[in-house]
Amino acid sequence: MKEPAISPATTPTSPGELVSGKGEVLVVDDDPHNRRLLRMMLQGAGYDVREAADGRAALDACREQAPDLILMDVMMPEMDGYQATSRIKAEMGDHFIPVIFLTALDDENALLRAIESGGDDFLSKPLNLAILKAKIHAMERLRDLHTGLQNRNEALLRARARQDWEEETAEGLFSRAITRRNRGLDRLQLYRRAAATFSGDVVLSGYTPDGALRVLVGDFTGHGLSAAIGTYPVSETFHTLTQQGVDDQELLHELNHVLHDFLPASMFMGALLATFSADGHRVRLWNGGMPDAWLCNTGQDRVRRIQSRAMPLGILDRLDPDTGARCYELDDGDWLTLVSDGVLEATDTAGTTFGEAAFFRHCRTSEPAGTVFERIREALDVHCGDQTPSDDMTLVTIDCSPAVVTESGRPQSRERRGTLRWSLEASDQRLAEVDLVGAARTQLLEWLPSLGGGHAEALQTVIAELCNNAFEHGVLRLDSGMKSTVEGFEQYYRQRSEALRDIRGRIGVSLRYRPLDGQNCIRIRVRDSGPGFDHHQVQEALEGRGDQRLWGRGLTLVRQLCDRVRYHGSGNLVEADYRWNTAHDAESGGSQAP
Repeated sequence: MKEPAISPATTPTSPGELVSGKGEVLVVDDDPHNRRLLRMMLQGAGYDVREAADGRAALDACREQAPDLILMDVMMPEMDGYQATSRIKAEMGDHFIPVIFLTALDDENALLRAIESGGDDFLSKPLNLAILKAKIHAMERLRDLHTGLQNRNEALLRARARQDWEEETAEGLFSRAITRRNRGLDRLQLYRRAAATFSGDVVLSGYTPDGALRVLVGDFTGHGLSAAIGTYPVSETFHTLTQQGVDDQELLHELNHVLHDFLPASMFMGALLATFSADGHRVRLWNGGMPDAWLCNTGQDRVRRIQSRAMPLGILDRLDPDTGARCYELDDGDWLTLVSDGVLEATDTAGTTFGEAAFFRHCRTSEPAGTVFERIREALDVHCGDQTPSDDMTLVTIDCSPAVVTESGRPQSRERRGTLRWSLEASDQRLAEVDLVGAARTQLLEWLPSLGGGHAEALQTVIAELCNNAFEHGVLRLDSGMKSTVEGFEQYYRQRSEALRDIRGRIGVSLRYRPLDGQNCIRIRVRDSGPGFDHHQVQEALEGRGDQRLWGRGLTLVRQLCDRVRYHGSGNLVEADYRWNTAHDAESGGSQAP
């Protein structure tokens, strides 16, 4: 015979003696007398009560409507309290229903089994009402805490889901803003895997005005939104200057300037820049703080490594001019692969990195670029598995055949539109070593055949005169007025020799071609670091409105050759526009002077 659930000595004299409450309690006991006593007590305290005669009936009752609390007997036919509790807890999932075991068993194994089956507390028969009251109070508090925590978790999950949606939407818009101006990207084989919604790696591509492909792979410090922010100004600068036809060095200098001013001191961008020639037979490569690029060949066991020779962009206020791009001749079957460090540092579940050795092993094969790319991609997928990488991963493979790296369907040269730009700067003692005029002439000789030819000598004269003026008066700080007399020439050149021993200053030269009013126009800009001069006074002298001087003949020649000459600021920046109509103009006098 089962022991009664409630001891007669502790039966309440009135129903209100137990705490008043609200909610529904399921009483599970195969003894109808025990169920009746518990019903009276709980209803008197304000609870709704349902009854179940065994564990199976209790499970069905919970499926029909979940109660707020269960008082569970242990020893019952059909399904005992342990089994019933285990099934109820499993089926209710995250919905918390406190279960208090009512048992006459007091051995440790029975109590341990009650806990393992999902029971939240237990009470030995016969019941002490004061203790039962306290247990119900405790379970109510536990239930309320669980409900509050669950509500907060659900709110957090909803907020997280909304944040994820907003991030994914923002990333989609952000990516389109960055890549919308990409051209030729479909000719590359590209593998990307981000460590977060936003990626700190960027791949940009475009065509220069002569139809050659240029590709930039950048890797910002860190990953996520903070790393991705810098990709937008990089994209805009890259595409604007590429379309204008600037050379690699000017593009890199401008990108470095933008990032140095834009990013915090702790952030920078490693970069790999590849610019192919217009005929597709050469490529210029620059590596600043990135893993080695690999120039490989199909059918030959030949790999050329392009190592980093420069600092990442955004660290220094000015790039070192000695770390310019290097030119490589391309052979049939050549292909190029560029990677971010996230590829080489990708780890498997054991923490082993993919590594340069595995990457190099794939590059040394004599298979076509597309096949090698797929093998590397598959190897990375197997290595990383389903885990999220710790850093953004980017792999780019480029087939270097002219059909791929030059823009198809380019119009003939006479029909081309757009601009070309080139610049070079030297400072201090480098000014005595670097031939700025010769470098500018070399660039002009590369441009002029596609622009109608001719005019090289006249343009060189203009550049030489402007650079000489910037060097002697801007950098060496020599006074041109000294040459106003024959006697002053000796003193002028004596001071010049002394100044050459310790050169301090900077000269920058830039060339920009653009069609203008149906003519060809090359604008020559020369800037020096000097304090400038009274260019208005000089202009009056050159135009015969002031004292005639023995100096200034070079500037007079520049004005005769050029359509327009303008000084800016204090006079340390001069712009000269040289214009011509057709390729039939002579080497000299080709400009349409006013």
